[in-house]
Amino acid sequence: MKHRTNVLAVLLITGLVCASACQAAAPGQSSYKDEVRAGLEEIYVFRTIRTQRRPGATPACAAAPFQSTGEDYYALWSIELRASDGRVVNTHKNGIGGFTACFSRLVPNQPVQMYATGTLAHIPWTGVGQCVVQKAQPPVRTAVAFDCTLTMSGLPEVYTGGFLASSTLAPFLANNPDPSAHVPGYLSTSVITVRLWKKPPVAAK
Repeated sequence: MKHRTNVLAVLLITGLVCASACQAAAPGQSSYKDEVRAGLEEIYVFRTIRTQRRPGATPACAAAPFQSTGEDYYALWSIELRASDGRVVNTHKNGIGGFTACFSRLVPNQPVQMYATGTLAHIPWTGVGQCVVQKAQPPVRTAVAFDCTLTMSGLPEVYTGGFLASSTLAPFLANNPDPSAHVPGYLSTSVITVRLWKKPPVAAK
């Protein structure tokens, strides 16, 4: 019984110390601003609009680490969020770059390989990764939901690396070959988040 009492006392003291330390370390509003001001990480959120589509293994896709079956070009646009709840209210604010994307052959129940190269806010980059069809699909047959993740390289020397993640709703319009086709009422094609990491500052000797 005495041993149990001692254990409970230790746990109680440890909990009080942890609670005090965690409260002291909890970030305030200024700390959240410093996450961006520190400049160690750059985060970009934007949307894409497909403007070109070329079938086959094009010269632009020759560097892809797989046999490409088609090439797309996507224009990038900044978006605007409603501050009160984070809802997107403007999907076409300013043009901020573009990229060429190459894709592997579509095989049922397998990821589609993706290779891309382009610029974002005047930053050149190359990305390699894959796209996966989502289990959750919109209630229309003319759009397909999937996501893509790319590991980014070919960045300027100031960066150590980064990655791209997309939430994509691709038009599936067999009767409309227009590469910029979209499904009314839905954002085509992607909302993308990019995180780039800069080299840490060299400590003063």
